[in-house]
Amino acid sequence: MLARIKRFREYLRLSGVAGISRRYFVLNSFDGAMTMLGIILGASATGHADPKFVIGAGLGASFAMGVSGFSGAYLTERAERKGRLRRLRRAMLSDLRSTVHAKASFAASIWAALIDGTSPAIAAAMPMIPYALTLFQIAPSWLAFPVSMLSILATLFVLGAFLGKISRENVLMAGLRMLAVGLVTAVIVWAFGGFRIG
Repeated sequence: MLARIKRFREYLRLSGVAGISRRYFVLNSFDGAMTMLGIILGASATGHADPKFVIGAGLGASFAMGVSGFSGAYLTERAERKGRLRRLRRAMLSDLRSTVHAKASFAASIWAALIDGTSPAIAAAMPMIPYALTLFQIAPSWLAFPVSMLSILATLFVLGAFLGKISRENVLMAGLRMLAVGLVTAVIVWAFGGFRIG
């Protein structure tokens, strides 16, 4: 088992998928957090902040984003890397299907798909925890909304700070920039949520 993990890690290193994985992770975690921001704020602004509704909508969105992320990333990476292998095969005039290059290409596609699929689902699932605690009467109902919002805003800040670390910029400022996006979005969603349809 350890040998397989070590071999898989070596394939990831050879494929150079680390940078792509970081981008997938941040981009899709951001999507997951912002989706839950919209669901929770929209539900609260329109008077439908029942924990069952928030959890049901959140789980549906998490599952859809996870499936979309996994399948979309896998198919995209597979197509890109197969194209590269074909070009390399033509240049080298040899079959590369059973080589380390082909195995690394497959491993990279799977890894990118896993990151792309799980990151939005995890980011979307975290803000649902306070609503689940409320649903099972472990925490008071009034606590769900503020704790969920703090969870989302903290996630956005951490993602921004992570980007700042990657780009070697000011980590605090990078985190605050991402946080500002969330706050502006929250204000807009809340304002439009106040106009109840019907």
